[in-house]
Amino acid sequence: MSEQQRTGPAPLISVVVPAFNAERYLGDALRSLFDQTLADIEIIVVDDGSRDATRAIAERHAADDARVRVIARSAPSGKPAVARNAGLAAAHGRYIAFLDADDTSVPTRLEHAVRALERTGALFAFADKRSLYVDTGELAPAGTLATASFVDSAAPYLEHIDGAVYLCRPNFPAFLLTFIAVNTSTVVFDRRLLELERTMFDESLVCFEDVDLWFRLAEHTRFAFVNEIHTIMRKHSASITASNPVDTRIDGIRVRQAHLERLRGRLSQKEIEAATRNISDLQFHVAYAQWCAGNSRGARSWFLHSWRTRATTAAALGYLKAFVPRSSAVTAARAFGLRAN
Repeated sequence: MSEQQRTGPAPLISVVVPAFNAERYLGDALRSLFDQTLADIEIIVVDDGSRDATRAIAERHAADDARVRVIARSAPSGKPAVARNAGLAAAHGRYIAFLDADDTSVPTRLEHAVRALERTGALFAFADKRSLYVDTGELAPAGTLATASFVDSAAPYLEHIDGAVYLCRPNFPAFLLTFIAVNTSTVVFDRRLLELERTMFDESLVCFEDVDLWFRLAEHTRFAFVNEIHTIMRKHSASITASNPVDTRIDGIRVRQAHLERLRGRLSQKEIEAATRNISDLQFHVAYAQWCAGNSRGARSWFLHSWRTRATTAAALGYLKAFVPRSSAVTAARAFGLRAN
């Protein structure tokens, strides 16, 4: 691994930009950081062993702007946690922010996040994002959280401070067990949190390593939420989550199960039931995907996991149905003029 060294006083914010084969998007991501209304930043690009021009693009920007530093890994890790941890280890700022290489930040993102931290006393802030669909060029008309009515759904877990700023209540992790509220490319947190967790991003996880960390950081601080769009997130088939939907769900199940067990003593019965239902549903979806892929044995295992988490008729029937290969079930259903689910 190689790194361009930084000299001079510490910046206010370090922005970690993990990048893998991101030559198509990295320039836009970096320019969005150059355009921030808060300019006292360092930008740490971690090239995770890219095979395209990602490193060259990063180094060209570093030559033009002293705020950019480049860490180049010799081989790809296949895990965002590895690149993010490398960036964290090199960060000098009082605050830490993240921006994935295929996302962009709105100009006021960092300024407004820091203002929310100072206003609330929280050590961690997040905000809303809009999705840009690469295949069609369509920009979602509203933020992801706004579309999901996050403020209304999470109302029991939020305290309105003023304007767009909310402070999440101490029991907010209970809500995170059933709702993915925190997008990594909107996060800004105080570097003091780095000293409170022995493990930052868990490198044993391919996906949901960020959600796992947010659960753990919530043990040390309340979160601030800025009800604004801070990031434009590109949605495309090359992303890890889009290209590996089953593995993504499996990591999500592991993370939720671990934190449900850790938090169980602090949760209400209603919160436990909601989290359990969510995990069971995810296990059912993994089982069905395995059955559709022709993996009957794997499907039966996951249907059984779903039933053990929350005994439902659907999981039991799915388990029995998985003894029949899906191709055979489809053929039989067509013979009787039925549709196989």
